[in-house]
Amino acid sequence: MLEGSGPHSDEAFQKLLLEFSAVAASGSGAENLLRTFCRNTREFFQVAGTYLWRCVSKDELLGAESDGLLAEQFAGTRLRAGQSAVAIEAVHSRKTVYVNHLDPLRYPMAAQYRARSIMAAPLVVANEVIGAAVYLHDSDPEYFNDDLAAKATILAGQLGSLLEANRLTEASREEHRRAEILAEVAQALHAVPDTSAVVEGLADRLRTLLRTRLVCVLLREQASFALRAVAADSPNLAASVRARHDRKGLHFSAEIASRAVAAGEAITVAIDPANHALGELIPAGKLMAVPFRTSRTQGAVLVYPRQEAPFNAEEKALVSAVAGFGAVAIANAELYKTARAQASELHQLLEISSELGSIGNLDQFLRQFSLRAADFLGFCRGFIGLLEEDGIFHIRWAADHSKPLRVELVFPEGVATKALLQREVFWTDDPTKIPGANLELIARFVPRQLLAVPLVGSAGQVLGMFAVLDRVDQAAISQEDIRRARALAAHASVALDVKRSLHVSESHRRRSESLMALAQELNPLLRLPEFAQGFVSRAANMMDASAAALAIKQGDALDTVALHGEAVSASQERLLKHRLSLALSEFLSTSKDAVTISTAPELFGDAVAESLGWRDCTLVQLL
Repeated sequence: MLEGSGPHSDEAFQKLLLEFSAVAASGSGAENLLRTFCRNTREFFQVAGTYLWRCVSKDELLGAESDGLLAEQFAGTRLRAGQSAVAIEAVHSRKTVYVNHLDPLRYPMAAQYRARSIMAAPLVVANEVIGAAVYLHDSDPEYFNDDLAAKATILAGQLGSLLEANRLTEASREEHRRAEILAEVAQALHAVPDTSAVVEGLADRLRTLLRTRLVCVLLREQASFALRAVAADSPNLAASVRARHDRKGLHFSAEIASRAVAAGEAITVAIDPANHALGELIPAGKLMAVPFRTSRTQGAVLVYPRQEAPFNAEEKALVSAVAGFGAVAIANAELYKTARAQASELHQLLEISSELGSIGNLDQFLRQFSLRAADFLGFCRGFIGLLEEDGIFHIRWAADHSKPLRVELVFPEGVATKALLQREVFWTDDPTKIPGANLELIARFVPRQLLAVPLVGSAGQVLGMFAVLDRVDQAAISQEDIRRARALAAHASVALDVKRSLHVSESHRRRSESLMALAQELNPLLRLPEFAQGFVSRAANMMDASAAALAIKQGDALDTVALHGEAVSASQERLLKHRLSLALSEFLSTSKDAVTISTAPELFGDAVAESLGWRDCTLVQLL
């Protein structure tokens, strides 16, 4: 589904999040917020009912608010830990749970509400489950999926954060000031469709809220944490912090962030200027680290000590709430980025398909595809090959840094070939470490990385393959690279199937025409030289060959009577015919095969092959 095209679209989802933030900012109270949440989420998910449970103890849930089917009897309903219910499962597992084709015997309460499918998301605040949001559908048994579960998780996270913000707002005048900042954070962050801008805004607002000198945000990138945002009370301090982190001072901060993420809750760490990279820039005291996560990202907010009183429990909870807003905003930015990337990818694929579809010649198709594949996937080099009748991939065209190269290579047999013939993608970030790798080919092309994808026809047969070498940004090959390569292969396979069929059809047409012309030329009145030259020309045309020759046995020796494709003088032609006749006689004295396919040097010797300029040859005996 394209962005903005339906009730579950990213645009509608972001609008819904902003509506909840606006309700919280209006100060209308928690009751109105819960009512709005139930009503608007029921409309967004298009379900029969939305129900909010509140944890009154670790063993019991109480119905707090609802909208939709049997809402009037939900308030005050109690659910104990021993009962079988999706809400209980979500609270215990601390993650969103959905059940399609619901079993009424296993979930009796859901059956009372005539549920066919059901989904529950826990409400988590400061690593404590405070309740659960439940959505049910009374007609579709397969309604819920991973996408709706991800959105329910984000909504539950925002609701928990908003409820906590509302509680803090009502505590005191200082808490009221902080709640206003929370609302401003929600509005500002949710309106930003870029992850970098979100984390920078998050750090800046937390520093202002807590009146501290420095706040940093770290995000996990692959296996390690990276500094993504710095908010300081002066530009000089911010520059100094970044500089010291660049000089391998990140280890201390990354270790604390990793501990907070592993704990799943805010932690405090006593720091001494003598023991960390920032030294005299930050006073001694308690550093607060608050983790946050989305479906794709893990990170932590590091709030460094301030000169005044240390952070209290309420401020710790406040940072957790703001971090929750930040996580929701980051999730929104990730969804927006994904949607834009997929739309751009679809546009590129359509452009490539249109461009390749307009090329009528198979060779030109292969040339252009090798260029577009490498550029589209972000790799330096690429090539494309067709699976011939001998069961080997023959590479025809390659691309090297956006330059096309005409080649005649055979893709070596090995683990990569086996995978491709089984219609599987093969990839490696170090070809030299692959068992059975062709070290000669690796030494020739020096690939750092290889991603090879089969081209599969409409009938499931392997038509060929394409491969790309060495990412431009030198990063490792990712699952996203593989997904995009598969998508490109699917589009290319359709076009290649058509082009190959047209190519075969055109070849058959030309051969038929050549046979007809040859039959007409076989006039018994023709002299031998004329017949031989016509025969050789027609044969070369039928076989798409650049050169050809005809030798006839004269007594005990062969005599080359016609050459095609050699632009030489008459004297040079006579010499070439003589040398070719000798080479043919020598070869046929030891070979009785009717058809021989080999290289020209193996058939005629290096000297004759070089003189003729021939590489690959097919030798047919006329018996």
